[in-house]
Amino acid sequence: MPRVSRRVLWSALSIAAVLMTTGCVHPFIRHVAEYRFGPEQLTPLTATPGIGMGGMPVYTKTFTLPASQKTVFITLSSTGDGHGGAAHWYSASVNGVVCNKGNEGAGFAPGGWIPLQKHKNSTPGGDGGGGIGDLHDNGIYYTWCCTEGVRPGGSNTVQIKMASSIAGQIVFMERSHFYVDSCNTLLCTPAGPPAGPGVAEDAPSVAMPPGHEHPRQPDAKPPL
Repeated sequence: MPRVSRRVLWSALSIAAVLMTTGCVHPFIRHVAEYRFGPEQLTPLTATPGIGMGGMPVYTKTFTLPASQKTVFITLSSTGDGHGGAAHWYSASVNGVVCNKGNEGAGFAPGGWIPLQKHKNSTPGGDGGGGIGDLHDNGIYYTWCCTEGVRPGGSNTVQIKMASSIAGQIVFMERSHFYVDSCNTLLCTPAGPPAGPGVAEDAPSVAMPPGHEHPRQPDAKPPL
């Protein structure tokens, strides 16, 4: 067997062995890998009533998904800053259907939104020149997994939106990378409750400390 062919064979066997030992029998397909440098993207807009409503689109991409693919992954890797104690809220969708809608609660963001950065508007701080809460710049990274709204074998449009947790207070992002992947297994299902000593299996029934209550509870108030 020629030496080159032997090397190719061993390389293929090695990859197959890694996939088998990790259980990754359905490799991801990367459809999109793009970046956006240049001027910052910014918005003073906040979320509006409804799942994933409001805010401002910061990335939109249409691509063709092979017929075998069932789950889409949307990843944002960026950096940014906010003013006035505002949090960065993000939402992603496939063909207009919001991914990972959630049940509200995280950082007091509405359903369909996830807070990925927040700095308290108090001293010390303010190295960015936009006020004492303007701390330049901090990493923003998140992956959404999506099955609802996905169209195998057809054209699909993904979108990422950004919103400020405080209407009128600007949040910024820049130096962003965007990735869209898929696999042919129907994934993106809720994880089971954590197990182990001292772990509460029914978190909503446990009394939460101040600032951690679910917003739908009567006594829940945003942290100062």
